[in-house]
Amino acid sequence: MEQSIKEIEQNQQIEDSACGCGSGGCGSHSDEQAQMEQKIIEQQQQQAEHSACGCGSGGCGSDSGQEQNQADLPIRFQILREGDRVVEFGSGTGNDVLAAAQVVGAKGKVIGIDISDKNIETARAYSDQLKMNNVEFRKGNIEEVPLPKENADIVMANCVFNLQEDKQKVADEMYRICDHNALACVSDFVIIHDIPDGLREDGGKLAGCIAGAENIDTFMNYFRKTGFQNVEVVEMKKVHLPMDVFEKHLPAEDVQKYKDVNSDKGIFSVTLIGEKPATCASETCCGNPDKHKN
Repeated sequence: MEQSIKEIEQNQQIEDSACGCGSGGCGSHSDEQAQMEQKIIEQQQQQAEHSACGCGSGGCGSDSGQEQNQADLPIRFQILREGDRVVEFGSGTGNDVLAAAQVVGAKGKVIGIDISDKNIETARAYSDQLKMNNVEFRKGNIEEVPLPKENADIVMANCVFNLQEDKQKVADEMYRICDHNALACVSDFVIIHDIPDGLREDGGKLAGCIAGAENIDTFMNYFRKTGFQNVEVVEMKKVHLPMDVFEKHLPAEDVQKYKDVNSDKGIFSVTLIGEKPATCASETCCGNPDKHKN
């Protein structure tokens, strides 16, 4: 599983890196360096503004042709505020962390957790170039996050939840990390009706999270079970895979349904938000500190 996550993150994120000099090779403060820093900032803003997943950078089948303004971001769902403590599960090369850091400001802090050494190295190089003092990147498995409990006002994850072997454990860890009244914002792929195994497999080759897509109720219940309240899907979009992928695995009538935005057949990109209550019930992680380890 670790190798699978590394491959997906490196293929989809590192190759799209804005920093042409790679990790650790941009130490000087020349005019060229200043231009590079501006390019990185512009990339973070552009990726955030084009996000289909309000708490991420468009990793969940986003419609890149639909633009949002900076003021519209969870940034878009307006859940990030100045001074917030933010933790991103599966932070990749740091795009979302750096975008969020600009919103929470000097009084806030954003921590990215990722299992890939290469991603951590690249993310740290970006933040060093930008001289951002309110970000931190830590290597860790998001089933056992290297942070104390009640450490965040916002926990977010973009297209990494479906990659995990024990999804309930990840949801439990989000609950543990959240402070009281804090929010979890999670974006990933779901289905409403079962999809063919071949389509799931080929879709997973295009976006790894598709391979792990589950029924939307199952997806939401991970967060309800661990104790989050007011769990809602705040955004849902139909995912349009290449026509030849649909045609390979579906009869003609289903191809049209999978493309029809009004049909409940297909693969969907969703953003879920849940709130940790002010007090915890005995059966949740807060009242049972060992639950997330089971």
